[in-house]
Amino acid sequence: MEKTIKIPLKNSKNIYGILRGDLSSPLIIFVHGFTGHKNEHQFFNAARFFEDKGFSTFRFDLYGWEEDARKLEDCTLSLHGQDLDRVVDFFRKEGVEKLFVVGHSFGGVTVLLSKKKDFDAMVLWEASDNPSKVTKSKYVTELDKYYVTAEASYGFTIGKEMFEETQTLNPRDLIKKINKPSLVVVAGNGELVDGGKKFFKNANEPKKFVVIPNATHCFDEDGAEENLFQETLAWFNKFV
Repeated sequence: MEKTIKIPLKNSKNIYGILRGDLSSPLIIFVHGFTGHKNEHQFFNAARFFEDKGFSTFRFDLYGWEEDARKLEDCTLSLHGQDLDRVVDFFRKEGVEKLFVVGHSFGGVTVLLSKKKDFDAMVLWEASDNPSKVTKSKYVTELDKYYVTAEASYGFTIGKEMFEETQTLNPRDLIKKINKPSLVVVAGNGELVDGGKKFFKNANEPKKFVVIPNATHCFDEDGAEENLFQETLAWFNKFV
């Protein structure tokens, strides 16, 4: 069973997400990456996989098309971290006892930027270790924004605050401050294997490092997603 949840933020903004399952079960919150969204295949399919394993899930958009949703141009990674804390607070107040988080790509950085860290364990799926590489941009004076020119970008702008933040942010240091069980997952054919190893080195115990063989950043390859889910499930089951 799925239902849309609207979580209020400050300044009349709202977060929109989809809850699958009920709140009497352990809850996994999925956080998408840069320009991503809640219904990317790895989140959409994960919701169904984990429901069969006894977990409820919540996947949400950090920004969206709704009039009262945040817009990417107005966001920063730190703001994403605050919004994740708000989502966690919402479900804690609804009575969720066991709560886990999964962050993919920039979503992993969002998890690391949580100030409250009110989750029982976390998993980083291909977390970005060098945000400045992803936000390589050209400043457009007329817009007072940055046009992203990084490889594989398809043409969009970000605000000055987001750009400037990513130039100095070091996620590998952030993980040192988190005293929660941490699973670091990387794609064997991706570009973040070395970054994942650095995350793992800096993480506090308990921790684990996993490479999904023959996979790329979004785990699109045959069997990659299934391996990703199984490794994530095994980790969370240790802390239920």
